[in-house]
Amino acid sequence: MMVFVYGTLNAQETEQTKLLSTLIDGPWLCAYYLLNSNDELADLSSDKWAGRCVDEEEWVQGVGPLSNSLDQFMTTEWGSQLQPILVRRHFALTKQQVEELQDKTIVLTCSYDENPSVYLNGRLIWNASGWNDNDYDSFVLIPRQKKLFVEGDNVLAVSLKQGGGGGHIDYGLYFNGSFSTSGICDVVPEQQSRQCFNLSGQPVDVPGKGISIVRDGTIAKKIIRF
Repeated sequence: MMVFVYGTLNAQETEQTKLLSTLIDGPWLCAYYLLNSNDELADLSSDKWAGRCVDEEEWVQGVGPLSNSLDQFMTTEWGSQLQPILVRRHFALTKQQVEELQDKTIVLTCSYDENPSVYLNGRLIWNASGWNDNDYDSFVLIPRQKKLFVEGDNVLAVSLKQGGGGGHIDYGLYFNGSFSTSGICDVVPEQQSRQCFNLSGQPVDVPGKGISIVRDGTIAKKIIRF
């Protein structure tokens, strides 16, 4: 049996369920916002952008991961040498699922460049300095952090600083085992209607051949057409 150590990850268990996937499971929907400088980021209170009840009208509804170079993370371009970025991802939980998560080993996994700060429903749960190249760091949520999950809409948000070299972000949330009920899905605010995106994060009227991301109300689906 694989073993998890409190607060850090030694190895992955054989069965994991996603709350929010990383690129290994395909591109993911998000809302992102570009700031003007690292000073603006430092002065920005997390309750203005990282919580559940944030107006995303002026945010770009796009697709991650985001990167400034044509590497494995280039799904949507982010000019990280010019601007810091804020990213928000939504997922829905039932009351029963929130209760079940309290007994699960929940892992945040993140590949970043640079200086990420990750928030769950507006509360800081993890941050790091610098970058980890194309690797992934993993962090096991402690009990008080698992209590931040709520019934309904949940938001996992991250900020990254402007840097002088490369820049990217790919992050997700997984747990050991599975739920006794189904229904986990990436979600977006309820006021959003059906929208389609290509893998560059650009809206399209009708999905063509290839892979598209389709948002229908609160449900996000990856569509493959031949």
